[in-house]
Amino acid sequence: MARIDFHIHSCLSPCASPEMSPRAIVTRAQEAGLDCIALTDHNCAENLPAFHEACREAGMPCLYGMEVSASEDVHVLCLFDRLQSAMDFGRVIYHALQEYPNDPERFGDQPVVTVDGSIEDFADKLLIGATDISFFDLVPMARDAGALCIPAHIDRPYYGALNHLGFLPDLPYSAVEVTAPGVPQEVGDRPVVHFSDSHSLGQIGSRFTEIAVDDFTVAELQQAFSQQLVQEYKK
Repeated sequence: MARIDFHIHSCLSPCASPEMSPRAIVTRAQEAGLDCIALTDHNCAENLPAFHEACREAGMPCLYGMEVSASEDVHVLCLFDRLQSAMDFGRVIYHALQEYPNDPERFGDQPVVTVDGSIEDFADKLLIGATDISFFDLVPMARDAGALCIPAHIDRPYYGALNHLGFLPDLPYSAVEVTAPGVPQEVGDRPVVHFSDSHSLGQIGSRFTEIAVDDFTVAELQQAFSQQLVQEYKK
């Protein structure tokens, strides 16, 4: 069984710690015994190339993702196994993001960085805002683009499907992410995963899922999710 954590933010997300450089994330993930990780910044893919390089130099399997905010303020993890596919989808998502400029004094910086965290640029739009894409359109849109699509922390009071929509729509999810120990009745027979939603280095590895796969591709993971070959691990 492989240990996966597919919900990790870098310093690009304004709510994340500045210490969350791509190399630091990968180093900490290996120390925590994780076998595959994904970077999932809010509504932006610009730190994925540096993350790719950090994983390559460390020999760390990875997926390339984003935590996308639908127009209903429901968060969805969109995960790709090809960097270019993630970058292409990222441009679509960033274009759909509300035209609201970031205020670093209020929300924090949004740096685009190198592998070691050196700042190259900043994302201009406020990344923790919402896109103009409905949740009902985002899920099939992400799947059509080749992504694993996982509604994030569906049981949380904020940014989760159950509380923002009042129900879990019947859409082609790969799995659903739950944070509490119990699984909500609304999940039904959908596969459930638990990830760390790390915003600081110390959170990486605090929650993960074990999954039976031979390779960390979208196709292999999708098959494992559909066959319920997953189990929760929580420290």
